[in-house]
Amino acid sequence: MIAIALLVPAIAQADAPHITLEGAAQAIAEAVVKADPKGPVGETVTIASIAPGDATKPVDTGPLRKALAHHKLAVIDDRTQDRATVITVEAATGARARIAVDQGGGAVFLTARPSTTRPPGKCVAIPNGRHTVHVNSMAINQDGERGEGHTFWDFKTERTHDVDGDGIPDAFVPVAKPHACPEEVSFRVFVVRGGCGHEVGVVGPGSFPWDAPTVALDASGFRPLTMTAESTSYGKHGIPVMTTTVRRFAVKRGRYVRVDLKKTAGVCHHCATWHCTSP
Repeated sequence: MIAIALLVPAIAQADAPHITLEGAAQAIAEAVVKADPKGPVGETVTIASIAPGDATKPVDTGPLRKALAHHKLAVIDDRTQDRATVITVEAATGARARIAVDQGGGAVFLTARPSTTRPPGKCVAIPNGRHTVHVNSMAINQDGERGEGHTFWDFKTERTHDVDGDGIPDAFVPVAKPHACPEEVSFRVFVVRGGCGHEVGVVGPGSFPWDAPTVALDASGFRPLTMTAESTSYGKHGIPVMTTTVRRFAVKRGRYVRVDLKKTAGVCHHCATWHCTSP
């Protein structure tokens, strides 16, 4: 699984009105009219949650595109990542909105006053990074029975979160050693400008919370990013211990750096332990 496949269903759980995919255009048009013209630059809010579609069929964006044209919302960024579609549109006011959807549903974001922050360094080709790994897990249930699981994770360069508040998703390139488990994967961050990107450091390892796209910009003009990594190992008497590591990153002098790290651990009798292997 990849970042966007995890992100879209999770975002859809946000406390926002539930709409159909075609209804996203109307929701954006109404939100643009209601938006505060003096609101914070780069502020991004979730304005709607898109209901799940037919799991047996690809997402049909045809009716949505017609509705966007009807409401004079110009498509400025349009991409498919795995089975998810991410469309960014711009209104006549300059406001931008992003629709992220897959078969499991999705969400609509609005950036009423897109930022014009100039990212540091040269705009370079964004690398096509990839990290694939098999996760092999084992756990003992309450009846003392042993169970095993096997999952496959495929991390690729994806455009997921808008880190500079311009309303356009930026690129995250996976960085990991061979055999690294999902919770050990970090990401190089590139602020996208057209067909290239400005690198602004590395964040991780860990995964992003569902509200990462809507965190407020800080004084640097970029969004702080918080990532969580969970791992399990055997403690005393062979009882699993779950460790949760939360890392917070912020931009300093043009690059993301870690500004906080917190670890918590607790006994988890029936938690799985796992190891990872490369294909």
